[in-house]
Amino acid sequence: MAKLAGATWHFVVMLGLILCLGACNGVSARLNPRHKTHNVTFYVQEAINTGDDATAFIVGGPDGNTSALQLGAVIVVDNAIFATADPKSKQLGKFQGLYVVDGGHKYRAEITVTIDQPGDLIECTYEILGQRPSFNTTSDRQLAVVGGTGLFLGQKGYAIAHTVSQTLLHEGTLPDAQYNVQKWTLVVGK
Repeated sequence: MAKLAGATWHFVVMLGLILCLGACNGVSARLNPRHKTHNVTFYVQEAINTGDDATAFIVGGPDGNTSALQLGAVIVVDNAIFATADPKSKQLGKFQGLYVVDGGHKYRAEITVTIDQPGDLIECTYEILGQRPSFNTTSDRQLAVVGGTGLFLGQKGYAIAHTVSQTLLHEGTLPDAQYNVQKWTLVVGK
């Protein structure tokens, strides 16, 4: 009888686990439609300290040095975003914010992505925060999408940034001038 009681106990525990998993699946299935995600992909054309055509400037650094991407450098960005890597493709909006460089050749990015919606008076934006290897062309970087406004109100998720191309310029007084194209994919939902 003790053997049967043990087997019964195992059966009851297993049945309970199966019912619990079934209930969790039911809840998950009911919640999934509300939490569907979608991708938003765009390309950023960025020119750092390149002169008159610059879209990003080093505005502060140690001892007032604004010509080097080094610990403590603060970069203000105001980049256009496009539908493809070609700068002649359709412009979708703006990529604006700050990069702050740390000592490990990484930077913290605080970016607002504004997607232009023709005829819409409310700005449609995504706010992106995170840290990533500084201007690294070898790997994808992940950052958090912490929220959205306008048509994207309440959406959050993550962003994957990939450098498509990068050109370092070493001329004149701007040794850290560079031009790069980045592909951004935001995976977002409510």
